[in-house]
Amino acid sequence: MSVEKTQVLAALRRVKGPDLESNIVDLGLLSEILIKNDRVYFSITIPASRAEELEQLRKAAEKVVSDLPGVAGASVVLTADMSGGMQRAPAPPPIRPTASVAAPAQPAAAPSPVVEHARVQAARAKGATGDGAGPRQAASAAASGERQMAGIPGVKHVIAVASGKGGVGKSTTAVNLALGLQAIGLKVGIIDADIYGPSQPRLLGITGKPQVAHGKVIKPMEGWGLKVMSMGFLVDEATPVVWRGPMVVSALGQMLRETDWAGSTGDLDVLVVDMPPGTGDIQLTISQNVPLSGAVIVSTPQDLALIDARKGIAMFKRVEVPILGIVENMSYFLCPSCGTRSDIFGHGGAADEARNLGVPFLGEIPLHMDIRETSDSGKPVTVTAPDSVHAGIFRELAAEVWTEVERAKGTLTPPPILDVIDGGSTLKAAFPDGRTFEFSAEMLRVMSPSAEVQGHSPEQRVTVGRKKHVKIKDLKPVGNYATRIGFDDGHNTGLFTWGYLHLLGREKDQRWGAYLEELGAKGLTRE
Repeated sequence: MSVEKTQVLAALRRVKGPDLESNIVDLGLLSEILIKNDRVYFSITIPASRAEELEQLRKAAEKVVSDLPGVAGASVVLTADMSGGMQRAPAPPPIRPTASVAAPAQPAAAPSPVVEHARVQAARAKGATGDGAGPRQAASAAASGERQMAGIPGVKHVIAVASGKGGVGKSTTAVNLALGLQAIGLKVGIIDADIYGPSQPRLLGITGKPQVAHGKVIKPMEGWGLKVMSMGFLVDEATPVVWRGPMVVSALGQMLRETDWAGSTGDLDVLVVDMPPGTGDIQLTISQNVPLSGAVIVSTPQDLALIDARKGIAMFKRVEVPILGIVENMSYFLCPSCGTRSDIFGHGGAADEARNLGVPFLGEIPLHMDIRETSDSGKPVTVTAPDSVHAGIFRELAAEVWTEVERAKGTLTPPPILDVIDGGSTLKAAFPDGRTFEFSAEMLRVMSPSAEVQGHSPEQRVTVGRKKHVKIKDLKPVGNYATRIGFDDGHNTGLFTWGYLHLLGREKDQRWGAYLEELGAKGLTRE
């Protein structure tokens, strides 16, 4: 039995308005209600400055409608605008593998505008509403100094990778950053927030459509060990997504919070959000409604790109999102034939900008054919050429980013005292928390982030054998957050962060046991 609009309105009259005298229906806070495929879509207009604290109102409205007989689900978003009338936009069809995601058909006749309650109009006149670009002013958040909002189920940390403009290599940087974070021992996912121009399916070489798990939750796709969600899995690559801002925001909310990120492997340590370029509605919505651990800004060196990157940094600062740092992509070009260096887009502009703005500079990524070719073929350089210079650059970028996340959260692992003993056969690591771990050179070699990064799903991973007699040759510090270990077999590209070493120490027995099982299963030996 299909639900009727009158039933929906009756249910919503049980939901009180924000600090007002009546319910959200009689106060005129609702947009036009759209019912499609037994799902209900509408928005609630509220003062933008109160979006955070009124999230519970949105959830209450969503629940009373979802509980109605005949309703398969409800999608409710909070909206705010500066005009005298209510913003009215139909929501997109549900993001499900079986649903069409082409531009939805519009109603034949536009409904009459909803009249706002006098107190809402008075709030607008006093400037209580706005475009949402200013700092949040919720009383609880202001009192504690913390950003308080609903988290993403199955995700511990969220990192946004953003740029002020398109064409700076943000998506390529995002996917290699995600794989670099995975290489230092983290469980990682990536979501493609660029609804209009999704890139991650091609960059990761993933095809097909996600499946529905546990009734309503979407099971993410997987590529190179990453859990991935993108609009690109739901539409053909050549099909445009012709949606207005509120529709995009609703779709993105579903992908973020209705995806089973934890699955059978447990919560993700970090979800990387590949943001669309610019500082528009999607960027602002993510910044204000997702508990971001921080943002990484990608720019090329030239002034034009840096002007737009500066705007992106300003937006994140205004909504109190920590800036983890700036990356200078396409920083320089080395001719593969003669070795001559050319600063095609200039050089050092991002580093100068970082100093001027007082944010970390995370490093330079060169303009190189290998990065471009591996990206286009769906085989990112960080996993397919883990021992290359470029893979090393992305792993160092990931280590620095994670260090900034830990520093911002107050969970940064302090540096240990390292000592190579037994003629290079053992590394002793004494941490300030009183724990001391001893690692065999063999274990460090076969569990090097560089070795592990050679494929992360069981069928892709390359198990390194025949390293029983390897010795540690040298240790080279990398900043104050990692060391690079050189081995006497010539391997020296593994970047061991203090956090990764501490993790290896705590899980040494189980990781070593799993390694021996892999050796046996693949017919390999330690000798």
